[in-house]
Amino acid sequence: MSSLSHNNEPTNTAADVHENLFSELQPSYIQPGSPRKHMEPQVCLKRKREPSPTPESSKTVKETGGNRVPESEHRSGSRPPRLSLPFDRLQEPVTLKDLTELLQFAALGNTGGLKQPSWCRLHHQKNVSGVSVILLEGLSQAHFYRHYLHFKHLRTKYTSRHSYTPSPGNMISEIFSSEVVNNSPADALGDQKSAQPEGGLQWHPVIRKFGLETRGLTGYLLTQEEMIKKHFPVRGMPGSEGFVCTDSDDCVTDSSPLYGLDCEMCLTECGNELTRISLVDSRGSCVLDELVKPPNRILHYLTQFSGITRAMLQPITTTLREVQSKLKKVLPRDAVLVGHSLENDLVALNLIHPHVIDTSLLYRREFGRRFKLKVLAETVLKKQIQTEERKGHDPTEDAQAALELAQYFIHTGPRQVVELYCEELWGGSPTMYQPPVNRATSTHNNNNSSLRFAEALKSSGQSAVFIGKRADNTLDLANQQWHSSDREVLSSFKRGLDSHSFSVVQLSSFSDHLKAMISTDQHYHTMSQRLREMCVVFAGPLPSDYTERAVRRLFSSCGTVRAVRLLNTTQRVHAEVEFELLEGAVLAVEMLNGTLLHSGHIVKVQRPVKESMLDLDVFLSSLQDDPLNANVIYAAGLKANAKTAQFAAKVNGTGLNANAAAEVNETGLNANIAALPAKVNRARLHAKANHSGLLEKVNGTFLNAKAKLAEANGPGLHAKAKFAKLAELSVEVNGTLLQVKTMLAEIAAEANVGARLHAKTAGLCEEDLREAFGQYGTVQGVILPAKHSGKQKRRRHAFLKYDSPDTVDAVLSSPVELWDRKVSTRRALTPPHLCSWVTMTTTTGSDRETLDESSQETGREEQEVACVMRKLDRRVGKLFRSLPDNTLSIVLLPGHNSSHGDGLCFLEVKQGSAALSDHAPDLMLPA
Repeated sequence: MSSLSHNNEPTNTAADVHENLFSELQPSYIQPGSPRKHMEPQVCLKRKREPSPTPESSKTVKETGGNRVPESEHRSGSRPPRLSLPFDRLQEPVTLKDLTELLQFAALGNTGGLKQPSWCRLHHQKNVSGVSVILLEGLSQAHFYRHYLHFKHLRTKYTSRHSYTPSPGNMISEIFSSEVVNNSPADALGDQKSAQPEGGLQWHPVIRKFGLETRGLTGYLLTQEEMIKKHFPVRGMPGSEGFVCTDSDDCVTDSSPLYGLDCEMCLTECGNELTRISLVDSRGSCVLDELVKPPNRILHYLTQFSGITRAMLQPITTTLREVQSKLKKVLPRDAVLVGHSLENDLVALNLIHPHVIDTSLLYRREFGRRFKLKVLAETVLKKQIQTEERKGHDPTEDAQAALELAQYFIHTGPRQVVELYCEELWGGSPTMYQPPVNRATSTHNNNNSSLRFAEALKSSGQSAVFIGKRADNTLDLANQQWHSSDREVLSSFKRGLDSHSFSVVQLSSFSDHLKAMISTDQHYHTMSQRLREMCVVFAGPLPSDYTERAVRRLFSSCGTVRAVRLLNTTQRVHAEVEFELLEGAVLAVEMLNGTLLHSGHIVKVQRPVKESMLDLDVFLSSLQDDPLNANVIYAAGLKANAKTAQFAAKVNGTGLNANAAAEVNETGLNANIAALPAKVNRARLHAKANHSGLLEKVNGTFLNAKAKLAEANGPGLHAKAKFAKLAELSVEVNGTLLQVKTMLAEIAAEANVGARLHAKTAGLCEEDLREAFGQYGTVQGVILPAKHSGKQKRRRHAFLKYDSPDTVDAVLSSPVELWDRKVSTRRALTPPHLCSWVTMTTTTGSDRETLDESSQETGREEQEVACVMRKLDRRVGKLFRSLPDNTLSIVLLPGHNSSHGDGLCFLEVKQGSAALSDHAPDLMLPA
């Protein structure tokens, strides 16, 4: 980690290595002892570096526009603030808590005793001149992409875009009422110094999350936002339909019982399914241990990990629903479930439980990485679990280990855990997490009080304002301006621009338009259908015996196929193919149109011909030029890891080693008996695991053969007797060689089966892709589709971000091969935060029929909506242009708490023309 000291001199520490994903972290602290009470309220966000600002300099700041950066700082070469985060972090949705972290740090910064947000970095925060939040009420992520071409300002002026998880409460109230700790301007540095232990523990990921004090178990429960973010099943969230909820109290206490849970899964036709569950109580006693029969056909038992075999499940009749019922009966209403990566277990159980502790998130690491349970058990508990001698994992043992790790963490406290195991687990001393800070000795009051954000802004001399429709929020009425139209809101904002450093502006015209619609659901269904149509292609004619599976296999080289529908109503067989991503549909038209099938059919691939698709080419071109897709390529048709194929080839080569032994019949007995052990020994490593008895038998035969050979060649034997012994010896050795050859062939066959199964389930990993695509240039980031337990079992596409457009051109102009397979590539169209174009909103089959029946009415409504969108975008553009330079601007499409889809969050720090030219590279999101 690196930071700037109070005199703006860079200081390098060992923590620079720790923060290698970010070029710079948070800005410096103000020099202790600098006066504060004479600062003007308008410039509290822009703190001067001079230890004692003169009245003249303060006057200059006020005359330049309140919150604007003083000219003296421009002359001194101060750098403009900017946002950054890793490329692969863009795929994770942002929550209201995440936004609040950023808003608090941008407004109050280090002098408020605040830390950098956990999900991004705001560089040079001390140069932030103001914060502006714009709420576009009623809009969701689907609205933006359905009317993408109408949002010219939003998609070009804001270079950072994230999916947003809708908040159930009043968003404005939650922002202003959020808690801020150690924010008193008078005592901030004193509080910060007293709260920071020597050694820099405050920057350790565990301490940053849980603090220094020991808490009860409720202090380590995952919040609902965290559960959603970590893909836990949550009631009402997409993906949790049909899940069973436990009978739990709304709240638990520090005395509530802990229960350790672990599950084992196997691979079936529908993905990973439950085969065993173990539950232990707070004393570590097993209260439930059941084998479960999956309802679908099992493809692989994953015995190496699960310990489950065919013989174990053969007599089992217990179903998932029966296990769910038993689990609900065993768990008390205030039970807290503990596990390691517990979301996977709950998904396998199809179970929703609101009170959980995840040990992989207790002993947390930087950037979302997690420790393995085996490592934590060995280091913290001094226990050996998941040993190689045992065939597979023992879920009871794993559940006990997770329970004990949680109990130890709660009892010991985060500070002592980090101090004891920082070297063993996190690989360094605590100082690597501490930026250099000026530790000038001064006396401060130790006041660790907490305030609400609105109070913190006021106490630091800043002015906050809400401009929008009348609403019930926690901000003082004196700081609220109510208006009935977006035009009045915009005018009011411009008039008071220089008098407020923190503003929340609400534009409600689209929300009002939605209320005037006859059917809001019809509007969302129409939008969903239009988004789906862009990812659909039609293919045909196909052979009469062609199946959906054959169509899926043909088109999977272009991307993930979401659905296939054979159209038998036509004279010839055609198919409707729906992709998850736009790139898949585009590649299908570019690559597969005109394909000659083995049956002699030439397949024509085309897009649907509809009114809504007329501007598709313009839409695709704009997406390709989107700032989020700069230097990003899409790669499809990716298969399993090459190491699998190498392993299979290596095992198959074992048979060749055995075949070489057959030379004993051709080149003479004496010469080959000596060479034979070396040849078969080359196969020993392959055969040792499963056929150690074979090796003993072969080696025994060699020893016996050598003894008989010496006897046959000994003196005193008649030539006829000697010949008979040699013939007998030859028969014996040849018989052994045939056995060796047969058994080694069995080994190769078994290895091939295992390799094929492994290849089917292993999928892709980031390291393989970096190695394969790195030959063209530096790969700055890789995004792989998330793994799910549903239909998508293998990941066959990826997004790769390069460092320059020239590198992208080189990749696209070259025939790319990965593990001896041709890979389909093109420029990315899907922004990194989107996982699927089709699932932004939900539409059923009956909805599609309704849409077709009312196409004229929906067409008229879409025109009206498009007009509202254009007006909204123009107003957002005017608001952005009116902001002072170095203002953090956030535009929020809040989305809805239903199946209508997630929201969308835009982030940008407005830069002046000079900053744009001097710091152009800093404006991009680094990988």
